[in-house]
Amino acid sequence: MNPKDDPYLSKAHANAEILDRKLKKLVVLAGPIRENLPVMTRYQDFWNQAKEITALFKELKPLQKSDRDLLWNRFNDLCREVKEQQKAGYGAMESLSKGHLDEILQIANQAALPPGASDAGINDLVERGQALKKAGDMLGKFKYEMIAKHKKACFDTIQRIRKTHDMAWGQVSAGKPKPRSETLIRARMNLGANYERLRKARSALENFQIGRDHIRTFLATSKDPAKIASAKAQLAETEARITDILAGIRKLEKWITDDEQILKGQ
Repeated sequence: MNPKDDPYLSKAHANAEILDRKLKKLVVLAGPIRENLPVMTRYQDFWNQAKEITALFKELKPLQKSDRDLLWNRFNDLCREVKEQQKAGYGAMESLSKGHLDEILQIANQAALPPGASDAGINDLVERGQALKKAGDMLGKFKYEMIAKHKKACFDTIQRIRKTHDMAWGQVSAGKPKPRSETLIRARMNLGANYERLRKARSALENFQIGRDHIRTFLATSKDPAKIASAKAQLAETEARITDILAGIRKLEKWITDDEQILKGQ
């Protein structure tokens, strides 16, 4: 009997072709297509597609056993190969991560107040605060090149030192008013708040930039006019958000510089 005359065989053949097309796309993504990203994220497109294929193996019915076995073996072999690539890359990443860890902790420790210090001066606090900010900025910059335990060690250290800074600033604020004390206290409070706003803005910028790269990758490969039009509209919105965030970052950086100058010149 011709398979086309048998509804079961015809459907099974169509399902096998769907999986075959998906696997061919997965082979392309195994490249990977985003070499510029860290090892932990550069295969993201591959594993997203692999997850979809896994679901299809469960959902597509009927599927002849011979076709299923052949396709499943191809799928497993490819996933195993990519896992090995990631594993090798992770080993190299751990060494790179350790370098970032050491550098960030060294800078963070420069921001630490001396043991037993109870009356740190404003200039000293400002200088140490700048070192702490630098450590936080470096953690944000290199977080995708660091493994989880190293990121946590840096984050915990920065948070611990930040608490001691907050306590020291609280003692300064509670002290006897000095000339320009209100201006200095206000500048200090603004500085702390704007450091946090700047950190969040930079994180948001990074997320939107990653999203923009995803959309551009989609536009470079999609052939569906409707999806392309939708993606272009989304890209325009994303670009607008990036422009707004960059403008906000520049404004925050100026405010921070102004307040740092006020505190240095007190």
